[in-house]
Amino acid sequence: MNITRITVGRLYNLGSYEHIRYELSVDVPVGESPATALVAVEKILSALSPKTCTHSRIELERDKQRIADMRDVLATQGEEEFRRRHGHSFVGTPEEYIDRCQVSYDENVQRRGAWEYRSEKARKMLEDLGGAANWKDAKLDWENDGWDD
Repeated sequence: MNITRITVGRLYNLGSYEHIRYELSVDVPVGESPATALVAVEKILSALSPKTCTHSRIELERDKQRIADMRDVLATQGEEEFRRRHGHSFVGTPEEYIDRCQVSYDENVQRRGAWEYRSEKARKMLEDLGGAANWKDAKLDWENDGWDD
């Protein structure tokens, strides 16, 4: 028996009744290993996963602004106003809390960068295989929705 074509699909549940499906088919030339082709396709699909354990760029920008606001409130209005705005339930001093938020933010930025790099690399691999086309979903570009007055 000769394997000449491999098709692998992945369905990713995005939540809120939304999902995305990726399916790749590759032809296996005579003399090439089907197992090697399968592993390559699985790696590409895994790297294209839209599910991340990272924050979106918008969430990261919001967190960056929140940390700047915390620093500003503490510096200009004092600890009492800081606690009024940001709660009393954190452990340690306000400075320690801000530092922990900064460390968390920095880690999230690094995770986001790694995810973007991995996704870009997978798209490049896909393009090198001849399977990528430029396509744009209107949902991804709300700024140019044509409804501006």
